[in-house]
Amino acid sequence: MQTAATALRVDSLAKRFAGGGGVIDVSMRLERGGVTGFIGVNGAGKSTTLRCILGLLTPDAGRIELFGRAADHQARRRLGFLPEERGLFPRERARDVIAFHARLKGMARADAFRAADRLLERIGLAERRRARVGELSKGNAQRVQLLCALAHGPDLLILDEPFSGLDPIAQGEVHSLFSEFRAGGGAILFSTHSMAAAESLCDHVVILAGGRTVFEGRVDEAAASSPHGAVVVTPDDLGLATAAASVGGTLAPMAARMGEAARWRVTLPREVTHPALMRALADHSVPIFAFEPIKADLEGAFWGLAAEAAPERRVA
Repeated sequence: MQTAATALRVDSLAKRFAGGGGVIDVSMRLERGGVTGFIGVNGAGKSTTLRCILGLLTPDAGRIELFGRAADHQARRRLGFLPEERGLFPRERARDVIAFHARLKGMARADAFRAADRLLERIGLAERRRARVGELSKGNAQRVQLLCALAHGPDLLILDEPFSGLDPIAQGEVHSLFSEFRAGGGAILFSTHSMAAAESLCDHVVILAGGRTVFEGRVDEAAASSPHGAVVVTPDDLGLATAAASVGGTLAPMAARMGEAARWRVTLPREVTHPALMRALADHSVPIFAFEPIKADLEGAFWGLAAEAAPERRVA
């Protein structure tokens, strides 16, 4: 099926819930043949965004386009979706359940079973095609569910944590399937908590924080935006603040306290080295449980951009 150059476009999406949460301003654009990482902490709004794209929720504001037209039922038949919560019936046979999902998307019965057989052979499960899902290993059951998303020949795959439960060999097979899919012009939106997976698989990333898109662009552009500084774990918040201020640094909390200690992101001026910060900590007798320089990679960029979405605590 021919598809527009832009597989998915989301503009200023908003969806709020009475009890709180949702998204405020999410935008993204996916091109044919590309893999886009969709990244954000729990509660950032990823699931809400995906549900709006899939038509499971109605947005309060904004616009969603699929393949150059307003998203509707017909356009959404060209999507393949792998949810984070796996939901195959354990008594269903692998071949049957794949064909069933293909038929839900409008594929003829004979074509659906041919697609199921081809895909099962492609990943080395042809001999298990009549096995019940409940008889398969967790990894093989997950691969079957991925094939359910692929069987009807979609133009856009939306994948929520697709590598959960897969061993390295199975992950390699899935990587190969993704490569073939994108080589045929398919686009992939890949929601993950794994920065390493996003860096190795994705061309672009969309980073959400506080219900908003805080970055959209190439992976290398995101990595280049990493802040300069370090992650410090200490029980002495005031001492850390004083030491950081002495070298022109700023603080942002990264997580809940771990007993007496807290994990802080210390952002430094570019000219201030990590050893200079360590000397300042020593001069102020700050006990350090952990000290890790922020790397110029996607994870460093993520924490920096996520922190910018919330008020940062400056020390002076």
